[in-house]
Amino acid sequence: MTHPAQIPTATHASSATEPASAYTSTEGIAPALLDKAQTRLELLYGQVALTWPGFIARPGQYEMMHAALLTFLSAKAPDDKDRPGRHLAQLEAGTGTGKTVAYCLAAIVASELLNKPVIVSTATVALQEQLFNKDLPRLAEIIPELKFDILKGRGRYICESRLEGALHDDGQDNLLGTEFQEAFADARWQPQGLPRDNAEAVRWFKNVSKKLHSGKWDGDIDGLDVQPDPDDWRQVQASAHACNGGRCEFFKSCAFFKARRQAATATLQVANHALILATLQTESTLIDAGNTLFVFDEAHHLPTIAGDQFSYRARLGTSTKLLTALRTIAIRHGRGLPASTRPDPVAFAQSITECTDKFAILEDYLAQAQLVSADPPSKTTHRFTHGQIPEALIPECAQLATQLRSIGGIVNGVAEALKEPDESKSPAERDEQTRAGVELGVYLSQLTTLENLFNAWATHDKVPWAKWLEYAPAPVRPTGLPTSAPDAWLCASPMTAAQLLSRGLWKNVSAAVCTSATLTACGNFDFFDRLSGLNRFPERRALVVASPFDYSTQGELRIAKMQHSPKSPGFSDELCQTLPGLLREHHHGQLVLFTSKRQMQACHAALPRDLLEQTQMQGERSRTELLKTHGLRVESGERSILFGLQSFGEGIDLPGQLCEHVVIDKLPFTPPNSPVEEALAEWLSAQGRDPFTEISVPRAGMKLAQWAGRGVRTVTDRAVITVCDTRLSTMRYGAAILAGLPPFPVVRM
Repeated sequence: MTHPAQIPTATHASSATEPASAYTSTEGIAPALLDKAQTRLELLYGQVALTWPGFIARPGQYEMMHAALLTFLSAKAPDDKDRPGRHLAQLEAGTGTGKTVAYCLAAIVASELLNKPVIVSTATVALQEQLFNKDLPRLAEIIPELKFDILKGRGRYICESRLEGALHDDGQDNLLGTEFQEAFADARWQPQGLPRDNAEAVRWFKNVSKKLHSGKWDGDIDGLDVQPDPDDWRQVQASAHACNGGRCEFFKSCAFFKARRQAATATLQVANHALILATLQTESTLIDAGNTLFVFDEAHHLPTIAGDQFSYRARLGTSTKLLTALRTIAIRHGRGLPASTRPDPVAFAQSITECTDKFAILEDYLAQAQLVSADPPSKTTHRFTHGQIPEALIPECAQLATQLRSIGGIVNGVAEALKEPDESKSPAERDEQTRAGVELGVYLSQLTTLENLFNAWATHDKVPWAKWLEYAPAPVRPTGLPTSAPDAWLCASPMTAAQLLSRGLWKNVSAAVCTSATLTACGNFDFFDRLSGLNRFPERRALVVASPFDYSTQGELRIAKMQHSPKSPGFSDELCQTLPGLLREHHHGQLVLFTSKRQMQACHAALPRDLLEQTQMQGERSRTELLKTHGLRVESGERSILFGLQSFGEGIDLPGQLCEHVVIDKLPFTPPNSPVEEALAEWLSAQGRDPFTEISVPRAGMKLAQWAGRGVRTVTDRAVITVCDTRLSTMRYGAAILAGLPPFPVVRM
């Protein structure tokens, strides 16, 4: 076996705009510290090489590991304002490099020597659990002193106090119930169907309570065999604003705090991007960014997740009703409080009225302008050009933000006072009062969302936010009758999260490594640089380490001979006619990726009977079931074909004969069809820039690289990638996209 110290330097490709400081720079790192760190890293890497099952020493892994170590050793102190970027790195590691071992070993060594904790953040909870349950336990066998744990958001744990309230239904008027939650929940992700039956919800509450108190469940939603109804979970999930902390009778047994206490003892914590970004937006002490070493795995998702995290949306009409209800509830529960904490009912009611009056002005303006409606469908969304709302609404929105901040302060005071134990009351009365304070606190985060939303609407920066309205149809009763009048969502989002990530993350972390198999697009880091805000740090480290796969012999990229361009009306029919011939050339596992559901269904319907029987289509069954059947068919020597959309183009691992052929219908361009994408394209055009070149081409290139990467997953795989889009060879941007793909030999059919 090759000793790690003797591994040759890996071939790497740098960004066309590579930072001035090379990724190997040791500037600012004490020589003694560097020597000690490198010696320790070599020792650990040697132990991994000797004991890890099936381990193969790879030059790219070795080079990436040392680049990550130098990044971590360049860690900044919290008060150090000089941050040119050597403490930040973007490291692309091709499929098969073994990047998890590389960044984990580097982070563990740096953590030991710098006495700083490590957070490894992934894109999803599923990836988070894979790292926690598979990769880190293997490392812990080699490094016995390694302590690691998983870090999840508070909302993934049950709150026993809220569960008790739900079980006893203590008559808190449901403290605005699910209607208030629905005023802020994103309707795009809400399940469709009939409302949940209350009796069924009570049965679920009783069942999970029994599991929790018997020790058969730890209170983590991911530990449930069956995921709960979202409305039921919202009623009992833990919430920072609804938490009574050490004063809560369930504090010692609280699932969330038990998990936090356990995680606090770990050197390495596994989190996810959404949790990190949400935590850094608050005053939470959960993460001390200035003293923590970060790894962002699957970092190409970070800009999108950050954009979602920093956006705001709320239903206007429903928020009006709920503020009115909140006035009644806060005043009623405040009556029994000491005078020092009791809100002035007249002043509080006046504040609420002023708010609802302004809401009415907004509703009336929007109704008169008819900006959104159910008919025609094209009017279901209205985006404000250049992020500028009507001049008349700007002062109203600014005043609303101020008033909502004041109301939130009053509600917070009532909630905190209610949670204080009152020895003059009976235990039952104290419990009821505490639960009232807990439930009232739930809505503080929504009041903050409203405040931030109207602040965004009232502000017009040099780089404007996207601001828009969406038609919100009235919920329907089981009888088919609407429960209320139609409504409108008010929405605001940054066009990109670059500035927010730069200020809120990169300037605060001690050190951070961003890594993925696809951080570059069209052969350079420019696209990720701009969207992530890393381009504001001129000495950031950048490195691309090549995959250990020999793409020149393990496969080829074929550009199918098509008469029609995807922009031509005849393309769909030609694809339906061409696809069967392409599929018959291969006899084992195949993956066909489509850019639209309509095209996928059309091609599926046009398949000859024999191929149809060998094909499974995304949506027919769960992804797990489809992959299981696919594996069994290939194992038995049959041809098995999977038809899928974008989610099948990333995160699916089909080695060997499970995927010997990947077919891609066309270049995965995504037109700016969301308000945020439209706003960004509009702004770039106004600056004299080309959104197609700056956004559409690199985004398509990054996605195509991910899709093409499904073909070769191990050093023994061989696969053909067929792209049915001649623009890859005929258009100028095709060459740029090809430059960012795995280096397969290109065959023009």
